[in-house]
Amino acid sequence: MSWLAVELYRRGMVKIGEFTLSSGIKSPFYIDLRRLYSYPELARRVVSELASRIPMDRVDVIAGIETAGIPLATYLACITNKPLVYVRKERKQHGSGSIVEGDVHGMRVVVVDDVVTTGNSFLKAINNLREEGGLPVLAAVVVDRGQGARHLLRDHGVELVSLTTAIELFRELYLGGYIDADTYASIVNYIRSFNKV
Repeated sequence: MSWLAVELYRRGMVKIGEFTLSSGIKSPFYIDLRRLYSYPELARRVVSELASRIPMDRVDVIAGIETAGIPLATYLACITNKPLVYVRKERKQHGSGSIVEGDVHGMRVVVVDDVVTTGNSFLKAINNLREEGGLPVLAAVVVDRGQGARHLLRDHGVELVSLTTAIELFRELYLGGYIDADTYASIVNYIRSFNKV
């Protein structure tokens, strides 16, 4: 996936520095895929590649996690001709009071977001979908940061599908001369520190 690493880096969606993630974790890099949809041709290519990795015969409906997962799920639904729903982070306090917008009862669901770190937001969405009668079987992301999500989701009966991992992405940037050896080693060591038993 060298093309993906280069395109995301060149367009400012992969940043190196000091960042605090939504989970509160400090990180030496940030992947901002919310900007992906500003580049429709690139977005189509990324989503088509992701769709090719998802066993769609195991899926009845696509569920995007609010907010970054919604545009990705929308593209996926259009490409695959599958129904689309989305999962709110919090239950609405007005109107229907829904946490899931759309029907999932008795349906096999692929839950979609742009990037995954620990997997906690996915787990919350999965539990909300189950409460609404959905059957989450897969989770899909463009980038798996490699910081525990795959194991957490597997422990809850959901398989994670990703287009790439952070280590693969930064390896391609290093091999392409976009980052130096010290930066690459530092990022790999940071990611691997989350996978020690």
